[in-house]
This record gives sequence, C-alpha cells and structure tokens, in this order.
Amino acid sequence: MIDGVDDVSFHDLEIFLAFARHEHFARAGEDLGISTATVQRSVRGLERKLGVDLLEQAGRRVRLRHAGHILVQEASTVLRARSDAVATTRAESGDPQQVLRIAHTYSLGLGFVPTVLARVLQLHPELRFRCHQTSATEVVTHLLRGDADVLFGSTPPTDPDIVVLPLFTEPLLLAVPVGDPLAELGSVSLRKARDRPFVAMAPGSSSRTHMANACARAGFVPRISVEGSDPFVVESMVGAGLGVSVVPGRMADHHHPRVARVPIDDEAGRRTIFLAHPKKSAVGAMVQALARVAVAQGADV
Repeated sequence: MIDGVDDVSFHDLEIFLAFARHEHFARAGEDLGISTATVQRSVRGLERKLGVDLLEQAGRRVRLRHAGHILVQEASTVLRARSDAVATTRAESGDPQQVLRIAHTYSLGLGFVPTVLARVLQLHPELRFRCHQTSATEVVTHLLRGDADVLFGSTPPTDPDIVVLPLFTEPLLLAVPVGDPLAELGSVSLRKARDRPFVAMAPGSSSRTHMANACARAGFVPRISVEGSDPFVVESMVGAGLGVSVVPGRMADHHHPRVARVPIDDEAGRRTIFLAHPKKSAVGAMVQALARVAVAQGADV
C-alpha cells in the first residue's frame, strides 16, 4: 500500500474538488473560506499521500492532469456515498426529521423553486426542505459532492450517475437603467448595446457564460466595466448607471426600482433550466415527488 493513502481524509477531497472547480487556488479558498496557502498545502499534500501528480503547470496557470480528472470523478462519488450513508441510516432509524436538501440558483429562488415547494407540500405536508442558494456552477458541485439531493439550475451535470430533467426554456433579458432609451422597446437585439459598458458576474459563473455566448452570436465581445458576486449586486450596479447586463429571465420575478429588463430577441438569448438528482438516493421517494411537481410546473412556465 502507498504510504499516506490511509491519511487521505474527506476534508482533503473536499478541498481538492473546490480547486478542481476553478483550477485556481485563490478562488477555491474563497469558496471554502480558507486561505490560498491552505488550499495549496492541502492539494500538494494530497499528491504526496497518493504518490501521484494531480496538477501540472501550463504557463501561469495550474491545471488538472489526467489523474486529477479521475480523482474528481472518484472523490465526488465518495463524498456522495458518505452523504447517502448518513441519510440512509437516519431513514432506517425512523428519523422523523428527514430533510430534502435542495441547491438552486439565485434567480430560481425568487419564484420558481418556492412555487414548486408550496405545491409539493400541498400533496406531502410531512416533507421538509433545506434550500441553499448559490451560482449555477456551485449547485452542480453541491450535488456531485453529496451536499444536496436535488439541484435546480441552468448547467446540467454530466455525471452518468445523475438524472437530468429539462424543465423549461426562458429568455435572457437585457438589464438597463430605468429611463434608458432601450427600456422603451418591447424586445431588443444585443447589437444595440455593443458600444455600452457591461456589468457581469465573475468569470466561471453560468450567467457570465450565457452573456458572453449571446454577445458573441450578436457579433461582439462585451466590454466589462464592473464584476459582481451575485445577480442582485449586478442589477444594483446597472441601476446606478455603471453599464448594462444580461440577466436570467427569472430575474423578472424580482422588482428593482432603478432597473428595466427587456427580452433579448437574438437567437442566443435563451437558456434551459434543469432539475438533476442522483439515480440512487436514500431519499429517492422524496426526490421523485419533487421532480413530478417540478416537471409539471415547468410545463406551465
């Protein structure tokens, strides 16, 4: 047996998965609330324990080697199995406080997810839910790591052990300050905003990716003036006149007094919302009850 393998902990794997999400030590540290140096020490220590090089230098970047990608898949499975073991033990002991853990994106927490949960509780009043709201990339991580039983988001996981159900497709919206000439239009081509400064989510977020793709198909690269940490911060920056932005259609469920949202009529101005869950789960019956209502609600959107 390789020296150190028995010393590999769940904490080691959690830190490694946080690094793998971004291939960036500092961003992993921000996600976990620890220092960049702690992430570096943990990942390098994991390499020593395994006796395998997980990372390689690519210019100024550090990225995963093939072995690193393999560990991402296996570590996700291990952490999910740990979570399932705890949930199964509680379920078999008759735990009356069993909770369905849901990870969802910011915009879906404004209207869609609460509506789905309200309808589920009408049918199954004994159920309880714990919701965690974060970015689309992070909700996938929570599901793969076993910290969530279900996700609602716009980035579908590609793990073969995960079931992905498309729920609905919604338009992307151009957010502009109230009083802006574009706010008076019923719909707008992004080409009309090509010379404007843009406010955007941080790189790596799905909202940033949707915006970049929509602008690319409209024939330009957006000039980013300000980056925000969540869509509510982004819209506040737009309302202050710092630029325009591309936001999800579900943001229309939230009123901002200084922001107008106009549907984008370009072909790329849409995104699909998914529900995803593991094929096998200790709370499978609860997940299926939620999925049935979510699919029906998505058909009504």
